[in-house]
Amino acid sequence: MDISKIDEKHAVMEVFSPLCELLPEFVRDCSANIRKDLSSSKRFDDRQKMRIAALLINMHMAKAWKEFHPARWWEVDDSGFFHLVHTPTGVTSYFHAVDPVTRGLPCAGHTLSAKARYSQKGAKGVGQLTTNVFGQPDLSEIRLTIACDYLFPDPAFLRVYKPLSPGRYGTKGKSAYSFPIMSDGGDGRGWTPGFEPEPDDEVDILSNLMTEEKVDC
Repeated sequence: MDISKIDEKHAVMEVFSPLCELLPEFVRDCSANIRKDLSSSKRFDDRQKMRIAALLINMHMAKAWKEFHPARWWEVDDSGFFHLVHTPTGVTSYFHAVDPVTRGLPCAGHTLSAKARYSQKGAKGVGQLTTNVFGQPDLSEIRLTIACDYLFPDPAFLRVYKPLSPGRYGTKGKSAYSFPIMSDGGDGRGWTPGFEPEPDDEVDILSNLMTEEKVDC
């Protein structure tokens, strides 16, 4: 890509393009596997199952991604959670459940590192990107959040955000930009039926209620 002609958002969208076809189905399959295991478990009641499902799905996705490496250049880190790193550019994304009240960008966790990931500068404009030693756009300082309603029974909806502040539970978070991860295979995978992004990039609302993810992952 010619970085002299694109801004940060479009550079990020370009490196995310290989994920658009496979990530919605990957999330859906991993979610179904965990839900199936939990439904047959006698150790937890229904409320407990809902509270731990997001954590278990997140960890299961990290394990499955390491085993199968479904997208070239995209790796998971060693945290045990689904944190994707694009090795050529250095951009990192953290997978989270949507905020259960706003149904959009969740707030940061309670740790200093989580708050730092959310307290980022705005996006760079056209002509402001630089290349790294691999000749790729240097996106190593960018920490993104992939927000997903991945416990909902329909195909999971995913949206990428670059957060600007830690935010608060139940409050619409601010982002420098956002965009959906979706399949263009013609069957609507990746989209929640009836969903239309709001024109204001700073606040985007997802369309299905999601149980809050209680851990910082």
